[in-house]
Amino acid sequence: MPKIIINPDLCKKCSTCVLSCPETIFVQEEKDSIPEFTHEELCLSCGHCVAICPQGAISHRDFPPGNIKAVNQEILPFREQIIEMVRTRRSIREFMDKPVEKELIEKIIDGAHFAPSDHNVQSTEFIVVQNKEMLDKIVELTVSYLSKTLKQFHNPLIRRLLLIVGRNEVEGALHLQPDLDRVVNEVQNGKDTVLFNAPALLFFHADKNINRSDVNASLALANASLVIQGLGLGSFYAGYLVSACKRDNSIPNLLSIPTNNQIYGALALGYPKFKYKNWMERRPPKIKWI
Repeated sequence: MPKIIINPDLCKKCSTCVLSCPETIFVQEEKDSIPEFTHEELCLSCGHCVAICPQGAISHRDFPPGNIKAVNQEILPFREQIIEMVRTRRSIREFMDKPVEKELIEKIIDGAHFAPSDHNVQSTEFIVVQNKEMLDKIVELTVSYLSKTLKQFHNPLIRRLLLIVGRNEVEGALHLQPDLDRVVNEVQNGKDTVLFNAPALLFFHADKNINRSDVNASLALANASLVIQGLGLGSFYAGYLVSACKRDNSIPNLLSIPTNNQIYGALALGYPKFKYKNWMERRPPKIKWI
C-alpha cells in the first residue's frame, strides 16, 4: 500500500501539496493534473500535505483519521497576545510548596513535543523528576561538580593548563567564579540555589549522534517554557545543573540516561509564589539589515 494516496474525486489540483512539501516528492506535470508523488523513501512524515490540503484529499499512512485534528481558529491567540506573553515571561525562582499535577506536566511535554525538529526526527526525550529525595540528590551532585571546578580554578597550575587547553570556555567560567562560590556556600549552608526548591524538574535529552539533536532539544525547551507560562506555572533554566551534566556523568547515571544520550536542557518548575505586575524594556537589539 502506498504511503500517500490522493483521492481524485476530492482533489482540486490546487498545487498546495506540491508547493508545501519540503522534500518535493510531489510532482504535477500539468497545471490541471492531479499531483503524483515520487521517491516515497524521502517522505519525512511531516504532515504538511495532509495539514494544508483544503479538500482533505490526501491520505497518509502515518496519519490515520483519528490523528488529524482541525485547527480551531477561534481559540488561537491574537498577535498582540503572543507578543505580550513573550514580553512578560520571567524566570521564576520562588515557588509555592505545592506539587505540579501530572496532567499539567503532560500538557507541557505535549507542547514541547510539537516543536520543530531537523528532518522531523523528533529526537528529544524527556525525564520528569518530582521525588524530593531525588531532587535533593541532584542538587548535591551539582554542587559536588561545582566544588571540584572551583578547586581547579583556585589551583594556579591547573588553572593555567585549563586556559591553554580551552581559553575561551575557561575564561567564561572564571568570570562566573564569584557566583559559583556563592552557590556552593549557600547550598552547603542549607539554602537551595540550584533548583530553588522547585517541586518538579524537566530534563530534555537526546541521542547525541542524531544530527542537530541539541538544536531540536532547545526548540522543545522554548516551546515548553511558553506552555508553562500559559498554564499559570513558572520555571527557570537550570544552567549550572546542565553544565554539570555535560561534564560529569553522575547525574545522567542517576537518571539512567542511555550512554549515547546527552542532557541538553533542564527546566525547574512549579507554582509561582509571586506575580509580576510589570515588564521592562530590554536593551536595544543589535541588528544588521542586509
